Parts: sequence; structure tokens; C-alpha cells
Amino acid sequence: MKRPDQSRARRGFTLLETLLVLGLISMLAAVLIGGSASLLKGTARDDPESALMALLQTVRRQAVEQSKVIDLRPDIEPDGEETVLSYSWDDKKETLPVAADVKVKIVAPEVKEAVLLGGQVEERALTRIRFYPDGTCDRMRIEIQRAQARRVIPIDPLTCAPLPPEDAK
Repeated sequence: MKRPDQSRARRGFTLLETLLVLGLISMLAAVLIGGSASLLKGTARDDPESALMALLQTVRRQAVEQSKVIDLRPDIEPDGEETVLSYSWDDKKETLPVAADVKVKIVAPEVKEAVLLGGQVEERALTRIRFYPDGTCDRMRIEIQRAQARRVIPIDPLTCAPLPPEDAK
């Protein structure tokens, strides 16, 4: 006579098998996600607009992590025919990538000093942008000029993230 537990076919997985599969899946996911994040980060930094938006979030995060006010200052350096735009804060410096016919700059939240040159509005760039330990920043707008098209994106001072363009002044 057979015992009831031996006659029944073994069904399901043991706890050890389940944990082993979950461990392998999590290790594989960590490798894939880590690799793809660096790929996405590299492509975002090729465009001056994306690089400037990423820079704003980087400086904001550092102000929160270090619990201090950080001033971000633009440095404009002539490099042959091109003008290289870099930003410095504390002892760090990041240079924005140069793209043909693309210019980006941080301008004041309201138009105070604008000049009309050849049918295009020309605003003066801010000389300092301040980021605070609570995650906020000064009010500002990002001006992107691609060829002859000009776009102005307001930045939310509470999150330092772009707002919809129709809110621009």
C-alpha cells in the first residue's frame, strides 16, 4: 500500500526554487536598468536644451543634499568661431554641448530689458541663478533659439522644472 503523499504528483515550486529565480531576475534587471540609464543620460547631454534642463536639476539636487544655497553662474568663452557656454557653481563647472544653429540661455522671468534686433527679440542672460536648500530656485525662463525660431520656456520656481510654454510672459 502506497502512502497518500507519495502517490500524489509533485506540483508547484519549492521556496528555494522561487527565491533563486527571483534573485536571478533582480540581478539581470539591475544590470539592464543600470546600463540603459547611462545610455539615456549620454544622449540627453548631446542637445544643449536637454543638457541645460539636466544641469538645473543637478544643481537643485546638490543644494538640497548639501543643505545650502548654491549660485549658478554662466561663463561665456569664445572658442574660435563658436561661443561655448558653461556654468559654474561651488568648485564645479559644466560646459553645454555646442550644436549648430542652437543657442540656449537663462533669462529673467519678465521681459525688462529686451532689444529688437533684425525682427528677433534679444534678451540679456541672467548673471546668477540661486538654488535653495528647500528645493526651490529663482524665477527664470529658458530661451532656446534654433535657427530663426525662438522659444521661451518658463521654469517653475518650486520644482525648477519647465512649465508649459503658454505661461511665458
